[in-house]
Amino acid sequence: MRIPDHAFNRLTVLKKLRAAEPVSRTELAHLSDLTGGSITAIVGDLVKRGLVLEEKVPSPNRGRPKVNLRINPDGAYVAGATLTSDGRIVTEIVDLKGESVFAHTGLAKTTTKLPELAGQFAHLLGAAIKASPIPLERIAQIGVGIPAIVDSQTGIVKYFATFDPEAGSFAGFIERQLGIPVRIDNNNNLLARAVHWFGESKSVDDFTMISIGLGLGSAQYQAGQLMIGSHGIEAEMGHTKIVPEDGRPCHCGALGCLEAYGSIGGIVGQYCEQAGIAATPYELVRSNRMFDLFGELVEGARGGNEKAITLFRRAGRYLGIGVANHINMQDPDRIVVFASNADFVELVSEPFFESLHENTLPPLRNLARVTFRPLDELNYSRGAAAMILEQLYLTQ
Repeated sequence: MRIPDHAFNRLTVLKKLRAAEPVSRTELAHLSDLTGGSITAIVGDLVKRGLVLEEKVPSPNRGRPKVNLRINPDGAYVAGATLTSDGRIVTEIVDLKGESVFAHTGLAKTTTKLPELAGQFAHLLGAAIKASPIPLERIAQIGVGIPAIVDSQTGIVKYFATFDPEAGSFAGFIERQLGIPVRIDNNNNLLARAVHWFGESKSVDDFTMISIGLGLGSAQYQAGQLMIGSHGIEAEMGHTKIVPEDGRPCHCGALGCLEAYGSIGGIVGQYCEQAGIAATPYELVRSNRMFDLFGELVEGARGGNEKAITLFRRAGRYLGIGVANHINMQDPDRIVVFASNADFVELVSEPFFESLHENTLPPLRNLARVTFRPLDELNYSRGAAAMILEQLYLTQ
């Protein structure tokens, strides 16, 4: 889904202004590659609406004073909230510049019912806003992220592996409880937004984010826009097929998915099959055995256990193929791989980069900078806030 040109120009101006402020109109035109006339019209509207501030800088000579522009941090406040893998709901309130004003963490109760989870989001968001210095009526919108396949246009959760199906709008339930507009998205899209708005790639308009933990997710920016499908569904690199014949079953119901081999859950799942342990990945998570078994595999691989070594090398090799396929199709400027476990990175890195080199088309080989980074789940709530800032920049 492409943003209309006029809205995209407005978003570009505000993002460039946020990154470089204070700047003049002339400097902003250069940074955004827009004409002076376009800058004048866009900035005039933003100043009128109170989103951008003008400040006069005295001239050292007798000429007219220079007028610099800044984003008005008090122009709007937004809240972002996400569900982490350990069952916490983390909320962060930021101003229009994206600077944190208040943060809050609460523990969600265990449930398999989406309406109950939405109710917990509403309760903890309300508690966070009440405890913050920002009154409820000053919160313009709320962004929510969960590790599920969602329709970001309707707020409906399409697939959440550990939850029962539900036809209602997850975002709509929270919105009705709090009386504030709510948008929802997948945690991976939110992590990519956090990278783009606050991380090392905030000056890069073309990059891919991959996150590896119990599962495997991804998101992509092109020309400064997060790429989302025509039906509001995010990218699912983890469910591309890496073993086309006789592949392992994936929790999505298909066979041979990359996630079934290249994630922590995939590695532990293969180990359980070999060891005759009859438990699904979600039963292992609920019983807190998943990471215990993963720790045993790490120790085994470091101690020379061939079966454990094979599992990690296979994961690295298939991940390399999956990323090479993506480079061959999309040619991103850089790829940031977030991993929730440092041991995983250590054990898969060598086969990953070998496989990546072997399977990338020679003209594209070594062009995309691929780096591993530790995953901080608190970035999800920042990404949820960034999603709403992006909407405000586009529409207010």
